[in-house]
Amino acid sequence: MALHEKNLPFDSKLVNLIKTEQYQSWFLYLNPRGEVPVLQDTGKIIPDSGRIIDYLEDNFSNGDTPRLIPMDQGSDVRQRVVHFRQVLQKVPEGMLTTGAMLNQHLLQDPKIPFIKPVRKALAEAEKNAGMQLRKIAEKNPDAREVLLKKAEDREEKYKKMSVEKNFREVLEQVHVILDEVEAELAKHTGDKEDWWLCSIRFTIADVELAVLLMRISQLGLEHIFWSGGKRPFIEKYYEKVKLRDSFKKTAPGTIMLLKTIFMAQAPIVVGVVATLALVVGGIVIAKK
Repeated sequence: MALHEKNLPFDSKLVNLIKTEQYQSWFLYLNPRGEVPVLQDTGKIIPDSGRIIDYLEDNFSNGDTPRLIPMDQGSDVRQRVVHFRQVLQKVPEGMLTTGAMLNQHLLQDPKIPFIKPVRKALAEAEKNAGMQLRKIAEKNPDAREVLLKKAEDREEKYKKMSVEKNFREVLEQVHVILDEVEAELAKHTGDKEDWWLCSIRFTIADVELAVLLMRISQLGLEHIFWSGGKRPFIEKYYEKVKLRDSFKKTAPGTIMLLKTIFMAQAPIVVGVVATLALVVGGIVIAKK
């Protein structure tokens, strides 16, 4: 989303997390921790979303590539942007996603890419993650120590997030952060009616917030966090941000849906046809 906001051309490669492609030797060469995303810019390799965006800000912020941390709107705006970026980065998004896969009875209307066969595959992948990582570690001696530590972490996360009480504690952490966001958005009245989170401009804080809200919506957790009048300003913000070009280009669509189905190795007849109604030509898709 940041790349689109900065009008930077780039090529993307989809890494199949369900099939643990992030632990194949070609990807471990890029990031020994086996984590996405990774940015490769000529000879430079930059892992982690935060570091990637900092790199883009430091190296591509002139002319047609606008800054996502404004430097010309005064220190108050800049400090507010940095503050909310840091606040939103505290969201345990990995735990949120894993917990949702392991407590699916709490979800309502999950969306692309978390359709039923994908949720089933991800839940199974979480269950077996530790064992798979230990096998992969033995085949990759250079990354063995990192992968064994990651295996321990994944096993602990699975054990913790399998318990609904623990998942609800994660939800509560998100509630606290979104309360602060809601309070900030509520201040945008009068001449600030058209503001984004921190400014009239779309900033890195908005990228962080938009991606978080997208994930919450995809998982089917909107009813817990904002719909039905729970947080009306966040609900209004999300409807607004969904209209932004960078969001439309980032949010998964029909092609991503089909890719995730095949990634999940759902049987063509039993999985795909039972889950989707496809009218090829359009393609018109109706979720069951």
